[in-house]
Amino acid sequence: MRIESINTTHNSLKVQWSNGTTSDYLWHWLKDHSESPDDLHPNSLQRQVDTLSSPFNNSVDNVSLDDTGEQIHIKWNDQGQSSLSSALLESMALPTRPQPQPIEPIEIWHRSSDIQNLPEMTYDSLMSDNSGVKTWLSHIQRTGFVLLHDSPATPEATQAMMEKIAYIRNSIFGTFSVWDNKTANHEDTAYTSLEIEPHTDGTYVHDAPGLQTLHCLQREAIGGHNQFIDGLAIANEMQQKQPQAFETLCNVQVPGRYIGEDIHLQTHRPVFRTNSDGEVLQVSFNNHDRAPFRLPDNEMERFYRAYGIFYRLAHQQQRQFQYCLNPGTILTFDNWRLLHGRASLTGYRQLCGGYHNREDFESLARTNRLTL
Repeated sequence: MRIESINTTHNSLKVQWSNGTTSDYLWHWLKDHSESPDDLHPNSLQRQVDTLSSPFNNSVDNVSLDDTGEQIHIKWNDQGQSSLSSALLESMALPTRPQPQPIEPIEIWHRSSDIQNLPEMTYDSLMSDNSGVKTWLSHIQRTGFVLLHDSPATPEATQAMMEKIAYIRNSIFGTFSVWDNKTANHEDTAYTSLEIEPHTDGTYVHDAPGLQTLHCLQREAIGGHNQFIDGLAIANEMQQKQPQAFETLCNVQVPGRYIGEDIHLQTHRPVFRTNSDGEVLQVSFNNHDRAPFRLPDNEMERFYRAYGIFYRLAHQQQRQFQYCLNPGTILTFDNWRLLHGRASLTGYRQLCGGYHNREDFESLARTNRLTL
């Protein structure tokens, strides 16, 4: 849209747009959002203008629109000046409450057969240039995971791949880790040969990992197939078919915990974390790590009913995309969306991998102009 005209009132500036709509901007908001170099740092884009240390004076001396129609200049009676671009004003033409947005576009899948195009690519295509990074990101956005084939079966190659995306997140398990099912390095079933039920990681930390990467370096075992379930698909199905259960899982703060030697982590988060529009931003479910809690009897019964619905849906075999990790294929998945599990195994298996923060994944998507 183009700015057709501007008019002033005591409290605001009225902007008439080329599509016939009008936007009102408070004088205080305009000064607070000035884009002049003295008010907004040209490199960091950090706000430098001060409109808060004293009561705001909205007395305006002059307002003008430059010849290009792309900049509005405001001269204040206190001799200060502000400049705002039409691009900023257009982006804020309608007042909206700031809130986190879900990642788009997505293709939810209720069963593995819904995945029409397997999200896979080669290691070299990711590592060679930025177009590979964009493809890698797109796979995770749409389907929730990506398989990276033809990788060297080494920790060094896996770590280099992860560091190409962003720095590797530290946790109680370290940063980048190598482990096997014969050495119990931590108090966790992931370091055993036991079956692991569908879950998300980090239900006991305030900021659950955004992405998890796994690479099987050695495999001399039978079984151990990984399962992946689209948690957003379960959320959508429950919202449509079981709305009361869905609301329960949006509202009950489920405690998760991790207890080890000199470690006791615990936090609370609902199974479905939503924004104010009711859009699901994060699925958080780990029945293994659920800590004891007690609600009033009627609320506890509602919780068990809703939690049980989610549990049973996540365990439906047709929902589970099953994949056997072998040396040379690196798997990365969205831990805020997908649940993952593992069948029991016999024999030896060595893996490596680690986590990325959610904000780093979103940052990379923005810089590649994919979303958000």
